[in-house]
Order: sequence, then structure tokens, then C-alpha cells
Amino acid sequence: MKVLVLTTALGTGGAEMALFRVLNALRPHGVETVVVSIMAIQGDHFPTMGLDVRSLDMPRARLNRHALAKLRDIVREFQPDLIQGWMYHSNVLAHLARRFMPAGQRPPLAIAIRGSLTLLAEEKRLTRWIIRLDAWLSRWAERVLYVSRLAHRQHNEFGYAAAQAMVIPNGFDCQKFTPDPTARARLRQELGLSDNARLIGLVASWQPLKNHRGLLVAVASLAERYPDVHVVCAGRGVSLANPAAAEAIPPSIRARVHLLGERGDIASINSALDIATNVSHAEAFPNVVGEAMACGTPMVVTDVGDSAWILDGCGEVVSPGDDAALAGALARLLDMPAEQRQALGARARQRIIDHFSLESVALSYLREWQALLAHRKG
Repeated sequence: MKVLVLTTALGTGGAEMALFRVLNALRPHGVETVVVSIMAIQGDHFPTMGLDVRSLDMPRARLNRHALAKLRDIVREFQPDLIQGWMYHSNVLAHLARRFMPAGQRPPLAIAIRGSLTLLAEEKRLTRWIIRLDAWLSRWAERVLYVSRLAHRQHNEFGYAAAQAMVIPNGFDCQKFTPDPTARARLRQELGLSDNARLIGLVASWQPLKNHRGLLVAVASLAERYPDVHVVCAGRGVSLANPAAAEAIPPSIRARVHLLGERGDIASINSALDIATNVSHAEAFPNVVGEAMACGTPMVVTDVGDSAWILDGCGEVVSPGDDAALAGALARLLDMPAEQRQALGARARQRIIDHFSLESVALSYLREWQALLAHRKG
């Protein structure tokens, strides 16, 4: 099966990494792919994964004649059996890509919704227009694949085609994201901390949506009660070189906040934490929750997107933006005996294995693609 995948961008974001995990998992099943990014590829790690990755190099995702000609050439050269859009802008372009095939040979089209509409009003005007266009075009897609139940509900209410809709959540590599008994001492040594230091972590790029400030305020309110607690934050822009990140650290805990920047050893960091967090104001299906759970780390999450459903009691859930509730949830986990907290983490890992393994999620995509091809041939 030859699948042309169009994505808006290729960086280290959750949607992009989820895509590549699925495509890599499907290679042994005979799925050949070409991935086309609307914008320039960020970093050199995607081609090294062994996948055919190309870019239309469209600045700010604005369509131009050169990019259209490049896309047309890719489609006609590859001759895909199926086209898969991945995120709003690329969903729209996927409809156009199908038109580059002869009328009698146009392949089935699936589009993917990777986010929620919770903060739609805060999106750029062009993005809001693209989402409306994507909704109108969705009636001509054979499948509309949602990453979360919340996204499914919101987009159906917004006007996306309901008959073709289904939910396929993110999947997690439970061999890569697995408890590492050596990680605890390793990270504490890197940070110059004692082996008894307790770490609360947040893995997320620096942006207001991710609410680093809220976590830091909550921990600052607990500082006197828990003098052995430190905060570890990792992600793009999360460093002292970013003035906004440096300014967000309350003075009372400045010596206890460690901003690591973008890291490639997230599984190790998750394994080293006593508590992982995801305190966003909005999400669809956050990868960071599943990754931390797969590493056996208990969590505190805000009740956004499918976070509470993913966690399913293996940690604490609080309302977004409620710093006092967040502090209380962190305190409850910190007050647990270490053995009880570890048992909670073990339950979290088992839930990911049972319900969100990468292999099962990848096969869900494969089954849907095969069904579309069978229906087209029928």
C-alpha cells in the first residue's frame, strides 16, 4: 500500500512525532509512504528514521505556484493508493493533491484532526478560516480521524462531516518509554542534587497554553512545606536564555527550578521524576501524559482534552488555571509513601500497555486504510 501523507510542519511537536511513530510501526506491514511537509523541515532527525520526507517550503504555510507544482510532481511520481492529511492546513491541501491524479484514478482521502477547538477564538484569523474551509471540505473525505473524543465532539458541532468520523488515539512505544531504574540517580547527579531530592516535572515547549507559570506558582506555594522538592522543565524555549521563562520563576524557588531546554532523552527524564505534570489550558490527546505514564510515573493533569480519560485514576486531575487546586494535588502525591506512589505509577504504565500501545494504534490506521481501499475497489 502506497500512502501519501501531507502534514503542516515537521518539527518535534506531539502531532509530528505521533505521525512518525505510526508510519515507522507500519513499515513491516508493507506500507510505503511519502511524507510531504507544507513548511520547511525543522531538524535532521526525520530523514534519519528511514522515511521518505519532502518539503514544499511554503513560508508561513502560504500557498504559491512553486509549491503547487512541486506537490503535483510528487503526486504523479508516487502514484499513491491513498492520501492522508495530518492537521488543518495539510488536510485542505490533501484535497487538492487528490485532484492531481486522473479522474478515474483518484485515491481515497482521509484527513486527521490533531487538536481541540477549546481556544479557537485565540487562533490566528487565517487559521480560523482554514479550519472552516477544512470543515466544509470534510464531506468529500472518506474518513475524518480524530485523535481524541473531545476533538470528535467539538468538530462535529463545528460542522465537520459526522458520517465519516472515528477516533484513533495516540499510541506509545512502551519499549522506549519504560521505567529506567538508573535514571533517578543520573538526572540528580546532572543537576547537582542529592539522591533524596524529589522532582516534579513538566515536558512542554514554552508557550502560554502549556502554563509553566501556573506550575511554578503552585510549587512556590509548597516550598516551605517540602524543602526537598525541585522542579524540572524540558522543552523548546524552556531555558534561562528565554527571558519570559527566566522571569516566570518565583524568586522563592529560583534555586530549585531547573530549565533544561529541548532534550532528546525524555523517557529518561520521565523515569527520573517523582511526579510528572501536564498543566495545559487546552489539549486534545497530549503525548506527554501517555509517555510519562508508560515510564511508570504518576501524574497531575488538568482536565483538558482526553487527559482525565487517559489517566483513569492513576494520578490527580484538577481544573485548568486553578493554581491552588494544582498545589493541593501535588501535595497529595508528595504525601504518599514512596511505595504507594510507585504502585500508582505501575498502574499507569499498565493502562498505557493495555489501551494505547503503538502497535495497536498503528494497526487501527492500517485497518481503516485497507477498508477504504477495499470499498473503492468494490
